[in-house]
Amino acid sequence: MSSKSLRLLSVLAMMCCVLSCTSEKTTQQVGSTLTQQQPHKMVRWFGQWYGEGKKETLVREMSREFAFLNQDLNVDLKFAYQVVGIDSFADPFRKVADSLARWVREDRWPYDLVLCDKWFYADVATALNDPDWGKEYLVDFSKEKWYTDAHKKYVLDVDEYKNNFGGIAPGAFIEGSWNLLFTSSVVEKELGLKVKDYDMTIDDFIEYARVVHAYNQTHTDKITFCATNYVSMETIINQLVLSELGATGNASVTDKIDALEKVYRKLEVLAQYKPDFQYHTYANDRELKHDKTLFHLHSSWVTMFWQRSNPEGEKLMRPCEIPSMTGKTAYAYSGTYNCIFVVPKKAKNRDEAIRLMKFICSLDIAEKWENYSKCPTGLKSRISVTEFGSDNFSLFSQHVTRKFDNRLQDRTLSGIFFGNSQRSVNFNALNVLHGEISASQAVGNIRRQL
Repeated sequence: MSSKSLRLLSVLAMMCCVLSCTSEKTTQQVGSTLTQQQPHKMVRWFGQWYGEGKKETLVREMSREFAFLNQDLNVDLKFAYQVVGIDSFADPFRKVADSLARWVREDRWPYDLVLCDKWFYADVATALNDPDWGKEYLVDFSKEKWYTDAHKKYVLDVDEYKNNFGGIAPGAFIEGSWNLLFTSSVVEKELGLKVKDYDMTIDDFIEYARVVHAYNQTHTDKITFCATNYVSMETIINQLVLSELGATGNASVTDKIDALEKVYRKLEVLAQYKPDFQYHTYANDRELKHDKTLFHLHSSWVTMFWQRSNPEGEKLMRPCEIPSMTGKTAYAYSGTYNCIFVVPKKAKNRDEAIRLMKFICSLDIAEKWENYSKCPTGLKSRISVTEFGSDNFSLFSQHVTRKFDNRLQDRTLSGIFFGNSQRSVNFNALNVLHGEISASQAVGNIRRQL
């Protein structure tokens, strides 16, 4: 081989070496860049609403959209059944509440955004014997401008909702729910009556009870007037008292006693028709017997469970407004706004969880909640009542929104009389409803206790 050929081979070898080194360096740089772009933080989200139709869809969409908008983060979403290790359609309440109490005691949190609505919070408060435990362990957003700007003024102005969490605002009050009388069209047809969907009065309610009672006197297949497998008829009594007090929401103790006595007089009339007698047994508080009961007294969220457990029966139920005293309107309707997710102060990824909370408080999410759930939200929204749709729930939402301007109250008689104080009085409301005591006797007992 000539010297010229050797020199050429030498040059080619050197060029290959340079190209190889350059390629390796470029590969290392690309690899380094990819590594830098990979998410290096994670939000661990303990989610809610699995198996509840479009509400589950909303949670999954929030998770995906937040991750897309925040490329530096991953979202690890787990639902209750996954967190506590139960069947996906089992009721997780007890195990979730026990887990929350344990995490609080240890102040160690496996999740950054945690399921803790007002019922879970109350259960933990009982377990810890500390109604204010949230002040020590949960982030309070009540002073954050972005948070207050995101909520309807009424929701944060009244004490009721924050008091459900020891006086703090630990998260978005995204979920609104009404207490309703779900009416069965099948039973209506059997009885030959038509229940008012809106503006039902106590006199209407008494007449419906009379019709059911008359039917039961001549038939062996008994119809329950009002199923109370979820809450007692005290919910109706409370709303009656609020309506008698009027639309201002302010009244003296004397006015409240007078209002209570007028309601109890109506309960005396209602009592003769056995309105609270339960002819049928329920396996749990979410079971629907659409052909056995005229009314099911329940919260608006139950329809998601009925759609799964009794889809054909659910189609035959429609929401009706809880009755008011004749000619009277309450300041607010029976229901509540609820915070569902909270951020622990010692969450591993606290700042990232707060970013997710801000996202949940957005107008887009508020509007999705209203569209998907057909229920109110404590968050501000751009949706008008005219955009709700024409199905039964949408029409009910339009009516209640116009009538009560988004005001909801979940008040007991004790709360109506004494607010947040812990004073204990036996109001004997159900005793009057059951015909066990007269209105005069009940009111006399209350006066003596006061």
